[in-house]
Amino acid sequence: MVLRRSLDDYKRNTDATHVFPGERRTQQGRFTGTNQRLVHISPDGTIRDFSHPLCGLHGIASSRFGIRNNEGVHWFDEFEEGDQTYQAEKTAVETIHNLNGFEIRQQDITNGLSHVTSFEVAGGLSSNPEIIGFVEFVPDGQEGQVGQLIHDDEIIEVYHDKEHDYLSASTDLSAITPEVLEGFDEILADKSTSFPRFDESDEYEGSRLTGGVSFCTQLNDGQTTIVNRLTDINYQSRSDSLAAINEWTQRHAGSLDTSEAVSHASRWIVDDELVSVDLRVLDMLSAPTGARIAGPDFDPHYQYSGGYGYTWFRDDGEISTFLLHADKILNLNLDDVHRRSAQFYLQTQLDDGRWPHRVWPRNGRLAPGWANGHIEGDERHYQADQTASALIFLAEYLSYEESIPERFEPELRDALARGVDGLDGSIEADGLPAVCENAWENMNGRFTHTTAKFLHAYSAIADAPFDPGIREHAAEQADMLYEALETMWVPEDGIYALRLQNGNIDARVDSSTFALIDAHLAYDAIDDIDANRRQRLAKHLETGFDRLWTETDNIRGLQRFEADAWRQRTQDSEKVWTVSTGWGAHAAEKAVGLFRDTNGSFDAAAWSDRLFDEITFGGSLCLPSGYLPEQFFDSGTPDSATPLGWSHAIRLATYAARQDR
Repeated sequence: MVLRRSLDDYKRNTDATHVFPGERRTQQGRFTGTNQRLVHISPDGTIRDFSHPLCGLHGIASSRFGIRNNEGVHWFDEFEEGDQTYQAEKTAVETIHNLNGFEIRQQDITNGLSHVTSFEVAGGLSSNPEIIGFVEFVPDGQEGQVGQLIHDDEIIEVYHDKEHDYLSASTDLSAITPEVLEGFDEILADKSTSFPRFDESDEYEGSRLTGGVSFCTQLNDGQTTIVNRLTDINYQSRSDSLAAINEWTQRHAGSLDTSEAVSHASRWIVDDELVSVDLRVLDMLSAPTGARIAGPDFDPHYQYSGGYGYTWFRDDGEISTFLLHADKILNLNLDDVHRRSAQFYLQTQLDDGRWPHRVWPRNGRLAPGWANGHIEGDERHYQADQTASALIFLAEYLSYEESIPERFEPELRDALARGVDGLDGSIEADGLPAVCENAWENMNGRFTHTTAKFLHAYSAIADAPFDPGIREHAAEQADMLYEALETMWVPEDGIYALRLQNGNIDARVDSSTFALIDAHLAYDAIDDIDANRRQRLAKHLETGFDRLWTETDNIRGLQRFEADAWRQRTQDSEKVWTVSTGWGAHAAEKAVGLFRDTNGSFDAAAWSDRLFDEITFGGSLCLPSGYLPEQFFDSGTPDSATPLGWSHAIRLATYAARQDR
């Protein structure tokens, strides 16, 4: 998102109570995308790119559409909000705009680096209607220093260096007007600026040095289709790009052609709508490498967060493992998805067997981050659980996947062996992981969650078809961690503590400690869990759920951890997180078997039902789109990255486990 759009949103929302001004929010609307490009369609029909992490191209920063007839101009963002759904075999986003008795049907679909927006008008329109539009391209992320070409065949080209973006229509374009964007005085003014202005610069030079353009396009039998395409000139010349967008506009001259996109997405269309939504979301967040962004990057200027358009090895490792578990139960045929994840982890593993904080999903290169201390030589600013999460997936992939290419196995085994060395280097003499950053990336200490992930990783490696010496060593390390967890038990509260800090127990409840359940299930495959430990785990979940549970008139779910003050805005209490609620549901569901022989009052199945009900369709934390945002205010207002990949993977795995039970 370019600075002009951020400042404009800041002006519009500076006094909002449950909105962070200057962000590009995606809680309303839906996405369409196919591994290279991710495009958001708002309920008012505006389209916007979130594609850069996936393909390296920036595309559209802002847009606006409307209709003009002899009664005047009617912008869709001024209409009463219409209906928005997935149509055309679940690959196209359909948005219905209603105005005074007539209806405009908008359909959007993304295929590769091209995006198509079709409009069909029906009902009591007066004569000669036409679609009007404004699009602002930011090639190479630049809002200045860009050029614009208007070709004779009515194709608009906006470019900076390597990125060239094109726009055309299936019917005649007219009134093409390069829109000069805000100058310094307008940027600094209190009042926001609306586009288009239909006010071309008097100078040809000024009119061609802008990324904004307004236009009109005629309707043919009530229809028109607008096509935009992003290109890297290093890989596609201008002549080839012009030919490609011409071919696309001709293909969609009659109506929206969804055949290729349907073919791509057909694997994600299953009978169960919940499974289909979760698979579609995870696919849309994926780059061609198979790596996933955490979520659409709503805060690219890092004003209220550290950004979301990157691959974390915690999030991605968790997603990969959850997908593996769901695939085994639901038979989703995700072999190539698992293989690409494994190959990406092998590609990005560091020489010491660990992984960096976060990387670019499109190429695996180191991305901006704040937890690369182990690369700098400062172990405290390192999130050790990320390495454990990647290793858990690799070990379980080696154990479960029958279709691993034979040539791939030696690399996989070597990565696991080096990963064990990486884990070993992060454990202190008392058996607990050393001081590092936590899963939520906001504090340092020696965490129960990190310990749980280490226990899970060593147990999974000890149970994998692997080198006997390494398996034996991993089992010994798992035993050590199993015993060391006693240090984190707080008997007076009946919980495992959040962390040890300078030798002192931080006895807050933390939802990340729900990872203890999967960790102990993995350990149970290599050694016995004693009755006392089972009782403590049951008590931990019972206490944790009770203390983190939040219920208002609008939402129900679990907080992230006690005294969590992040992104509260005007709220004076902790917010509810879908990751935490989903993690609780998954832990409760998996605990049903673990606690089967445990005496006590804790009803794991009831909590599984209660928590899952909030993240499934119709639940208070599930949007009408089926998307799960990261957080909610108590008012019911969704916040932060939407949809969040981690939450969708947890929901899918929990659903599969519930089906299995």
